[in-house]
Amino acid sequence: LANNLAARGFRVLVVDMDLNNMTSLFYIMGIPHIEDTVEKKNIMIALAQEKAEENIIKTRVANVDIIPSSLSLCKIRAIDCKVLKKCISNLDYDYILIDTSPTYDNLVKSAINAADLIITPVQLTEYCFNMARFLMNMIEEELPGQREKCAILYNSWHKNYKVNGKTLQANCSQLFETQFNNIMDARIPATSKLDEYTNCDKKLNINSKCKSAAALAREINTIVRYITNEQYDVEEF
Repeated sequence: LANNLAARGFRVLVVDMDLNNMTSLFYIMGIPHIEDTVEKKNIMIALAQEKAEENIIKTRVANVDIIPSSLSLCKIRAIDCKVLKKCISNLDYDYILIDTSPTYDNLVKSAINAADLIITPVQLTEYCFNMARFLMNMIEEELPGQREKCAILYNSWHKNYKVNGKTLQANCSQLFETQFNNIMDARIPATSKLDEYTNCDKKLNINSKCKSAAALAREINTIVRYITNEQYDVEEF
């Protein structure tokens, strides 16, 4: 999403609050002496000191900056859920994207509290349905003003399974659609091209000869059009 927004000319900040660090690694790999920089500038320090701007790092992607993750986040999981919003409210970016762990604690609540749009990716399984319902109920209970900003995004979507009512995907999609009215039109396809994009630094193109790669690029464009209200697609990002 950040790369697509950046390709449209927007200035983007990524805030990585996921302990697995994958988003940070994608954006900072190859930058000289980056390990030392991340020790001194990261999201744990930003939250603890309530100073976001001092912890922003330029990434290797034009128009994208990042506040990288830190394993030390686990030390501040009881943090006040209003801190992140306070930290980032005055930053000069067109879009700020916050990546969180797939859990529910004060760090995640802090991200939800700061968000204008909350996208929850789900796979079509009963487990993910139960977890999505739990998350929506908790937001309604603890952060009620944010519930209407939530959207559910189908991930690992098998296009050919949609027409077969006997598949797990078809059954679970019906389950989701009877419970939620906030499901996005986009469907992130099940494809190995997603791993190539994130791990091998390959660009996505809506005109790719590989059908699954082209589909992935189109669906990301669909999400970004929803975010920006723009009506065009970025060809490559």
